[in-house]
This record gives sequence, C-alpha cells and structure tokens, in this order.
Amino acid sequence: MNVIGDIARLGAKRHPDKIALIMGERALGYGELNAEVNRLAHGLLALGIVPGDRVGLLAENCLEFVVVVLAAAKVGAFLVPYNFRYSVDEIAYVTGNATPRLLFVGPGYEERAAEAMGALLPEPRLIELCGAGKGSLAALTSGRAETEPAVAVDPESAAMVIYTSGTTGFPKGVLFSHRAYLANHLAIAFEGDLRGGDVSMVSLPLFHNGGINGMLLPTLLMGATAVITGKGFVATEQLALVAKHQVSVVMWVPAMLAMLVNDPQTPRFDVSSLRKIWYGASPISPPVLERARQVFGAGFYQFYGMCEIGMTSVLRPEDHATRAHNTGREMYCADLRIVDEAGRSVAVGEVGEILSAARPLGMIGYFGNPEATRETLREGWIHTGDMARNEGEGYFTIVDRLKDMIISGGENIYPKEIENQLVLHPAVLEAACFGVPDPQWGEAVAAAVVLRPHARATEEELIAHCAARIAGYKKPKLISFVQELPRNAAGKVLKRVLRAPYWNSLPREV
Repeated sequence: MNVIGDIARLGAKRHPDKIALIMGERALGYGELNAEVNRLAHGLLALGIVPGDRVGLLAENCLEFVVVVLAAAKVGAFLVPYNFRYSVDEIAYVTGNATPRLLFVGPGYEERAAEAMGALLPEPRLIELCGAGKGSLAALTSGRAETEPAVAVDPESAAMVIYTSGTTGFPKGVLFSHRAYLANHLAIAFEGDLRGGDVSMVSLPLFHNGGINGMLLPTLLMGATAVITGKGFVATEQLALVAKHQVSVVMWVPAMLAMLVNDPQTPRFDVSSLRKIWYGASPISPPVLERARQVFGAGFYQFYGMCEIGMTSVLRPEDHATRAHNTGREMYCADLRIVDEAGRSVAVGEVGEILSAARPLGMIGYFGNPEATRETLREGWIHTGDMARNEGEGYFTIVDRLKDMIISGGENIYPKEIENQLVLHPAVLEAACFGVPDPQWGEAVAAAVVLRPHARATEEELIAHCAARIAGYKKPKLISFVQELPRNAAGKVLKRVLRAPYWNSLPREV
C-alpha cells in the first residue's frame, strides 16, 4: 500500500462484500465503494485533472465526501477540504490560495460558495456533490468505467492540504504526502488497537483532520466498518447509533464526552459493544474523564497531535490507571523531543517545547508559504509551539503553549484572526484575544478590549460584529473592557497576564 487510493483498491480486492461505510439508511460495501471511486476518478481525468491539481470539497459529512477523497487521491490531485463553518471571506481566501480547479459543493453551501467565487481568477468549476443535474457528481460519473485509472501517483507527492488558522490572521494550508498519511493511519490503528472486525463511528466533521485522517481512513485501511454521522452532535443520537450498529470504537473530543456524561438520558442506552474510546484535540478536565470512564467502562486512548505532525503520542488504557494526568508518550513511528530555548533536551521534571521529526509522520510544508515553513520546519524537526513537562520513561504532559493558539472543542483558533476583526469596529482601539478554561469546550475565546476615547460598545455588540465576519466557533464568548493592555518593555502585549486570573487555580494553562 503506497498511496491513499490504494485503501479503496485493496479493500475491494480483499473483502469486496464487506460493509465499508454506513450513513443513515445507506451503506456501501468495499467493492461498491471502489467502483464509485473509480467512476469519479475517470470523470476527473475527463475534465483534465492531472497530478498536482487541487480539488476542493465544501460539504457536511456524507458518503459522497468519502468518494471524492479517494478519487482525487487515485488521480494524483490533492484534496482541499473546506471547513463548512467558513464565512464567505474565508472560503474566498482558501480558494484564492489553493487555486483548486474544481470545487465540490454540498447541499446548502451553493450560495455561499458562489458568492465567495465572485472576484477570483481563475474561478474553479463548481460541482454539486449530491445533486442530479448537469453540473453534479452524478452526471460526472454517469457511464464511466469502474476500472482502475491508469495514473502513477508518487507516494511522496501531496495528498491533501488542510487549512488551519494562521498567526497572521490568514489560514495556512498544511501539505501532507500520501506516505506520511499512510504512516499516520497505520500508527493510529496500531496504537488504538483497531482491528478489521471493528465498527467505528466517525463523529467528527470529515473536513477535520481528526475525522478524515484520525478515524475514517484508518478504519478503511484496516478493513473495518465506519458509521458516519451528520452535522452537529446530539448525545442521545450518538448513543442510539452505538447501540444500533454495535459500534466498538469511537473518537470523541473532550467537549463531546462532557455532553455525553452530563446528559441524563445516557444511562438508558446499551453501549456494551463500545470497547475503545479515542479522545484528544483539546484539554480534558479530570472530572469529565473520570466520569466518562465510570459511565462507559471502555478502554480510553488519549491521542495528541496537530495538522503539521499528525498523531504522534498516545496515552493507552493501561496508562490511565496511574498516568491519567499525563498527555502520553510518543507512538509507533513517531520521534519526539522536548527541548529548551537552546535546542537541548530537557531533564525529567523540566518543561520545554515539543519537536516532532518531519519523517515519517510530518508535513511537507505550508502550501505557498515558504516563510512559515522555514519558521516551523527546521533541520528535519517540526516545532509544535506546545510546551510540555518531561515526566520520564517517555511520558510528557502539555502545560502551556508557546504560541497563542486556542483550542476550543477540538478546533484550532488563532487570536490574531479575531483581533483583526475586533479592531475593524469603529469603537475599538485595541484588542487582545486569549483562551480561558471552559468546562465543556476545553477552552473558550476571551478578549480584552480598549475602546477609543469617548466611544462606547457593549460585549454583545462586539460579539455580534465578529460573528458576522468569521466562523461562529471563533467568535469571543467573553469580552472585558480595559483601560490599557499589559505590555513588556518592547511593547509586546503580555497575554499571559491577561490569562492568569482565569487559570491560576488550575494545574496547567491549556
């Protein structure tokens, strides 16, 4: 297995009649899935798509989403999954940066996509993902061959570019190769005890790295069955699906686990099939973890990673008995270091930045952004910006972030992006955004705002101002008005000072 397209091809070869995907009342066997993927691959070739072209995808979870992912991989195009929460401006930015030749658009997003395309040249061709008209995926695949496309795809070439918010306020596209993704998928399956007989549930959005590369593709690679859920997270609906499909493994971020353990209806569902619960993407509170372990009685696996490095550490079930307060230790295929400012490995008990080896699990770089690539990827090591304490025996605990990134409900949020919007309000002179603890989402966005002389604005007004311009999950949940922002001698805003009152009573600052 050399490229992501091989997941579909070899799955069909090994177990053509086994169910690969379930969503709602629809199901696809491995043979059916590969046939649909091949029809679309031939459709893409007919449109002139060649290796290195970009294919965009703006949609909620659906079976067609998976078909596009695998078909693009088979013809050597690299996928650009869009966050469906993006505003028109954010869609336009990602499209202008990635320049996809095609953009598959799911139901309900056609108008937003068309508006975003307005001033873009070249403008990508829009294709309806789930429609049946002339410009739809169905029309593109109609009558196409089900044979394997005759395209040689380089395993070291880019498979996807996943956009994460940038510290400058603009998203950065993280490029990953086929080989690196497959190494990640294998490592996740190995460390997460995923087997071909498992039924996994994909509860995260497929545009999210955790959804597509953390759960979906490892499941298909192992020949297991994936149950895909739709937009939104309702605890009772999730538990009903676990019971209905005898789901054995899930990936739920801490915010989801908090909803599940706090829902009074949870105990009435039979979830005895659930043996493995993977979690990560944001901090989890000890009470939520302890309650979840009591409620579900499954093995818990805490994964740590990010778009730039993939999944690189795990805290396995046997570790949770004595090390539930730790983040984990490096997993199969990974190579991590914890270093001080001079690049020296820190001693046990000391704190330093986590570095992850660029191979075999790391990114190629940031698409079209060599400066950011040079800053993050140095001498074969990816600098994560996460500060961790060396706990000995390979274990570590993340205690803070070197960078300002906020993680809320598993989503990466960079303060600069929000600050740029706040200062566009006529009443705002300055703004500084930072993360504060949140019992459900791990962290929430807070902002300290300095108003212009004699100007007035309310918290509700500024939150609404942001909500109209950026994705809803990025808007501040809390705004405080201050006379001035704390600064050091060089004039840099001291966000640690702003954060401190909210975190002082907690053992770590993330």
